[in-house]
Amino acid sequence: MTPAAPTATWRRVCEEYFSRLIEDLEQGVESEVESRVTAAVEAAVRGAVTDAVSESRRALAEELNQAVRRLRQATEADDVYSVLLDVTAPFCEQAVVFSIHDTQVRAERMRRPVPVQALDGAASASLPPLAFPVSEAAAFTTVLDTRDPVVAMSTPAEVSPALVSLFGHKPDERVYLFPLADGGRVAGIFYAASRVQAPFVELLAEVAGLRLQTLAQAPAVATAAAAATAPAPAALQSPQLVTISGSYSAPPAAPPTAGRENNQPRQHKEWWDLSRQEQQLHLAAQRFARVLVAEMRLTRPEEFRKGRAAGNIYGALKQPIEEARQKFREKHMNVSPTMVDYLHLEMVRSLADDDPNNLGPDYPGPLV
Repeated sequence: MTPAAPTATWRRVCEEYFSRLIEDLEQGVESEVESRVTAAVEAAVRGAVTDAVSESRRALAEELNQAVRRLRQATEADDVYSVLLDVTAPFCEQAVVFSIHDTQVRAERMRRPVPVQALDGAASASLPPLAFPVSEAAAFTTVLDTRDPVVAMSTPAEVSPALVSLFGHKPDERVYLFPLADGGRVAGIFYAASRVQAPFVELLAEVAGLRLQTLAQAPAVATAAAAATAPAPAALQSPQLVTISGSYSAPPAAPPTAGRENNQPRQHKEWWDLSRQEQQLHLAAQRFARVLVAEMRLTRPEEFRKGRAAGNIYGALKQPIEEARQKFREKHMNVSPTMVDYLHLEMVRSLADDDPNNLGPDYPGPLV
C-alpha cells in the first residue's frame, strides 16, 4: 500500500463528516428561521386582530352615538321614522316603520333592498301603500299587548299576508318586531328582517320610542308645568305636596307685618307668572330629568322590565335612581325656590305608567 492511500482515505472521511455537518447545520438554520418567522407572523396577526377588534368597537360605539344623537334631534314624528330607518341600515337589510291607528297598522317608511317585480321596476326605497288590521298578524298583536320585542316566523298568520307578499318571505325565515313605546302605549312598531342584529336594533327602537314620547308631550309642556304648580284647595293642601312659590320665605327673625298675607301659606305662581329666567331653569330641569330617566331604561332594560312587572321599579333600579336623585338635587333643586321635582314626575310618567304605586313600597318619594 502506497503512502498516499491513508491520506486519501482520511480526506474522504473528513469530507463525508463535514458534508453531514453542513447538512445538519443547514437544517437547523432553516428550522430556527422558520420558527422565528412563524412566531413573528403570529404575533403580528394577533396584534392586527386586536387592533382591528378595538377599532371595530370604537367605530360601532361612535356609530351608535351618532344614531342616538340624530334620533334625539328629530323635531317631529316623520323625522323620527326617517332617521330610525336610516340608522338601522347597518343592522338589518329589510325594515318597515309602522304607526298604530286604533286597530290598524300603517307603513310610514320602508327599506327593501331587492326590488319587487310587481312594482314595475320601482326603486327599492319606494313605499307602496301598506296597511292592514292588527288582527291579521299575531306577532303585531303580541307586541301591542306585551310592549316587548317579538321574534316570529314570516308566515301570513304571524306577520300578515301583505308583508309576506311584499317582501317575498320564506316560511322558515325569522323576522323581528320592536315596539316604539310612547309612555304607557305602543305608538309604532319597527319591523326588521334579513341579517338582523337584534340588540342594536332594539336599542335604537327604544330611543326612537322615547323621542316620540317627548314630541307628543312637547305641546303640553307649559300646560303640564302650570298644572303641576297650581295651588290645591285649602282642604287638600299638605306638607307633602310639591308647589312652586314665587318668593323666598321671610327670614325667621323678621317681625311680622300687618295684613292677611302673613296668615296664608307661601304665595303660588302660575307658569306664566314666573320670570323668564325661572322658566328657563324649569325647562332645563325637565330636560335633565328626561335624560336621566331615559338612561335608566336604556342601560338597564332587563331590570326595568322585571321591576315594572313586579310593581317594584325602585327595588330593581335602586342604584341608578338614587344616583339620579342626587344629581338632580345638586344640579336643580337648590338653584331656585320655585323648583319642582321633575325627576319624580318623569319617573312616574315614563317608568311607572302614571301609577306611583309601580315604583314600589320602598321608593322614598319626591325630593320636596
